[in-house]
Amino acid sequence: MSTAALAIILFDAGINVDVKQLMRTMVKSTVLSITTILTVILSVGYLLSYLMPSSFTRLQGMLLGAMVGGTSTVAVFGVLGGLERIIPDIDGTRTLLMMESVISDPICIVSSITIIKMIMLPGVSIEDSLKDIIYIFVLSSGLGFAIGMMWAEVLDKIRGRSLNYMMTIAILFPAFLIAERIIGEGGGPMAALTFGLMLTNYKYIGKKLGLTRNLMINKRKLREFHEEISFFIKAFFFVYIGLIVTISMQYVRIGVIVLILLFILRYVVVLFVGRIFSFSKQEKILSQFIYASGLPAFVMSQLPLIFDPDRLYFLNPEIYPNLTMPIVLGTVLIGAIVGPIMAKRQLT
Repeated sequence: MSTAALAIILFDAGINVDVKQLMRTMVKSTVLSITTILTVILSVGYLLSYLMPSSFTRLQGMLLGAMVGGTSTVAVFGVLGGLERIIPDIDGTRTLLMMESVISDPICIVSSITIIKMIMLPGVSIEDSLKDIIYIFVLSSGLGFAIGMMWAEVLDKIRGRSLNYMMTIAILFPAFLIAERIIGEGGGPMAALTFGLMLTNYKYIGKKLGLTRNLMINKRKLREFHEEISFFIKAFFFVYIGLIVTISMQYVRIGVIVLILLFILRYVVVLFVGRIFSFSKQEKILSQFIYASGLPAFVMSQLPLIFDPDRLYFLNPEIYPNLTMPIVLGTVLIGAIVGPIMAKRQLT
């Protein structure tokens, strides 16, 4: 279930990225996303190793930071949809925050897998780990782009036929598994992301690569169909998370402390990045308050058990979803209820 959700989420991120739009806000959104995630990883790692030394080493604490450090596209989209009704003319900031959420998914997933590998291979140096990560990142991205180019040709040939976009899912899962088995663990998410990216941006990317093929792909139909598949998978996955999570006062208390730390870090990061890149007043204020995690964090909370089913390196992998639950719910509630009120107050 976790593997299926992971593939679906990354493919969803890929097909919903407009490369032209991404290029316009790429610097701001990328720097904001990376700075936030790295700051959260380091800070949460130190905090948990201090608060729960029996459950977390510094590196294992950093893993939880990687899981909850990004923003969820679905959550941010929902919050911004409601925010538009009380704050007019937020299109520019909307693009910035949506692009940040799209970028943060693969960054958080790759960061989580990287930290897991460092935990499971303690004798391997950071330099060797980074080389391995870059190798997997480049090859799996190339595989995703190659499969995307070939499948775009197929979609052009079979356009107008029934169930043609259903077959895209049938290609997605083998592409994910091939990248995981042949290229290395962690390659599947990047292959899924670039596969989706190529399908909906074939014309733009093909032009940059010198390809003159004029393919017809119904992007709207592809996205609409995939939204239904995503809803189906996410609904089942949320039920699954609800079944396995254990709620206790200790987890809630630690989750609230981490939650407070996240919003303090976000406030400081936006001030820092906003000053360097000249954020507008609206961009600065909304970026500080609209910060919500979601399903990707829950998916990543399952990674320790997926990578270490024998519990050799993670003696209590269940602690990750148990802590992720209050943190994610807290960011969503603050981002959806408190954030818009505070933002409107400061903008008016």
